[in-house]
Amino acid sequence: MNNFEIYVKTSALGQTGIHWRSIESEERQPVEVPSLIKLQVIGEENGQIAIVNDLIDEVKPSLLLLRDNKKKKLLLEITGIESPQRSIRMGRKVFNSMVWIADDIEENEVVLRKIAYSAMQNILEKDFSLKEMIEKSVEFYGLEEFRVNLKEVNEYIEHIELVDSHQFSELESYQQYQIESKSSERLEKLAEEFRNYPLPKEWVNWDGETKNDGVLIVVTENLEKRTILHKAGVWRGFATNVEEPAKVVVESTEKKTEPLPTEQAQIPIPNAWRRLRMLIVRGILILFLVILPIILIFRSSVQTPHQPQKNHQIHYKY
Repeated sequence: MNNFEIYVKTSALGQTGIHWRSIESEERQPVEVPSLIKLQVIGEENGQIAIVNDLIDEVKPSLLLLRDNKKKKLLLEITGIESPQRSIRMGRKVFNSMVWIADDIEENEVVLRKIAYSAMQNILEKDFSLKEMIEKSVEFYGLEEFRVNLKEVNEYIEHIELVDSHQFSELESYQQYQIESKSSERLEKLAEEFRNYPLPKEWVNWDGETKNDGVLIVVTENLEKRTILHKAGVWRGFATNVEEPAKVVVESTEKKTEPLPTEQAQIPIPNAWRRLRMLIVRGILILFLVILPIILIFRSSVQTPHQPQKNHQIHYKY
């Protein structure tokens, strides 16, 4: 476990309160937030962006797995693990979060899958060994700090159940996304995937695009934004209030003609209107051509009264 970065988030007794620490050794555990949980996973929407930890409810038992291809890293985050003893001392509930970050190689992925499988058993309330390990390994340290017993953490990981590495992840059906409401049946299936198969190197997200980078797996309770797992393009996502967003339909620039049920309606509406206008114009022209000669004939048959001419006298000068 020497090549793993470990971070823990919990509460101190004093004013420092809840904060992250990098667990580098038994003695050195500085305040530091794992940078990967602050990665942007959704572009700006309504003036806001979404980061990795916006996908989970940190005060409920949750799990998140991330692949970062830029840094060639894998991240596993476990959150919402309550500490009974420290909760009593604080007079309120104290929750723990733990993060493991390692190079994205098969050996390290196997270790993270072991931890993820154990975390799933805790969420399913079948095996609480993960919760017990965190309770033993995390303690208050003075008023403003806490300390993590790395030996307890490493011994736990060495003794949890081994996982296999079948090549099931290459199947197309395995690479398809699954984002649904959380249920025991679905979580048990996910736990078996952790135990038996490697994580897919590529997966097809909700938009139909192929991804090889970003948040792979989310298991949580309540989502602040119900459609966030779809929009983040996760491979496996389960929450109590998950909801599929409405897809934007892009209309084609080409006009589509659909056959109508009757012969009279086979002409598209714009053509029918133009034809009607032509008929009206023709009717007016025909009517004008018929009536105009009649009017001229009638006028010629009527004699206008002849007015007598006045006799003009001509005077000659002699």
